[in-house]
Amino acid sequence: MDIRKIAVLGAGNVALATTAELSNSGFTINMFELPAYEHNIGPIIEKGGIEYSGVAGEGIAKLNMITTDIEKALKDVGLIILAAPAFAHEQFVDACLPFFQNGQIFLTETAYFACLRFAKKIHQTGKQIILAEMNQSPYTCTKKNPAHIFIDAKRNEAFIAVFPTATNVMEKLEVLKSVWPDLASVKNVMQTSLDNMNWIAHPPITILHRGLIERLEEYHLPLKDALPPSVIRLMEALERDRVTFGAAFGIKLPPIKHSFEMGGDTLEEALRLSTEFETFGYDYHNGSCPYLKEDLFFALSPIVSIANQVDVPVPAMSAVLHMFSIIDSVNYLNEGINAEKMGIAGMNRDEIRNILENGF
Repeated sequence: MDIRKIAVLGAGNVALATTAELSNSGFTINMFELPAYEHNIGPIIEKGGIEYSGVAGEGIAKLNMITTDIEKALKDVGLIILAAPAFAHEQFVDACLPFFQNGQIFLTETAYFACLRFAKKIHQTGKQIILAEMNQSPYTCTKKNPAHIFIDAKRNEAFIAVFPTATNVMEKLEVLKSVWPDLASVKNVMQTSLDNMNWIAHPPITILHRGLIERLEEYHLPLKDALPPSVIRLMEALERDRVTFGAAFGIKLPPIKHSFEMGGDTLEEALRLSTEFETFGYDYHNGSCPYLKEDLFFALSPIVSIANQVDVPVPAMSAVLHMFSIIDSVNYLNEGINAEKMGIAGMNRDEIRNILENGF
């Protein structure tokens, strides 16, 4: 399989930024969107490619294929990149299952425990598919229109891991450093799912502004206005839990602010000094936003579930998840991704480590 021939799944912000940069770096790109969301790719087809601007320069990135036919999109590609929000991951994986080919690498760009969530399902196809995931998207980006992506910033570091870690494919993935030069391999897919700023930031910001946000059906909250001391303290508590949880699995996590072009000695200073977030904000509809669906169902829920199972104290994470469960009338711990849904229920720390190293 030719690793430089890539299928990018999705047509949202991150997918457009990823596709544009990969195409401009000489990769052959097939873009696939689910048929139910065909309207997302119509304007791209009409324009003849993806218009881009921002830190990546300006221009129109040309693609090999733009399609809603998954069989065509996956045929003979060496790398498949899932560049969609976590709540859409399963739809894309299910679409791919009948058309995987032996030797393909399936890379989820923003982890949210994707490898553990889908390993058994993909294994059952009988195809030899290599799973990998990145900790989070390398981009902060927004659509100017359906075919134009504005890339605000590129993160100065991104992490990648394969599942199981005994799989020897990192040499093949080195080719991605032509686009993401600071892409670094880390211990395992537990680390990639833990090294994500999103669920450290979004839930505290939302829960401590919720009363204000709910006053209007549509509410925009600029990040620069969203960081009073109470929010920072709750973010720091979640950060401490994150480090504690990682240590329980032998993972020494760097401070969460490392993945941004941040100065300052503290998380608060880093966020306030970051050029990446100067114009960033959160758009809420009826008190919620899509980011939260990812963070509550696909990050805090699995972490708290595993932590409870292996007796690791994560008091801030547990409290935040419980408060959102009350406010939203949703039992996130049961309805979100948890140890049972990932196939690791009842396992101790050593047994989970063995799964990470050797697979199911």
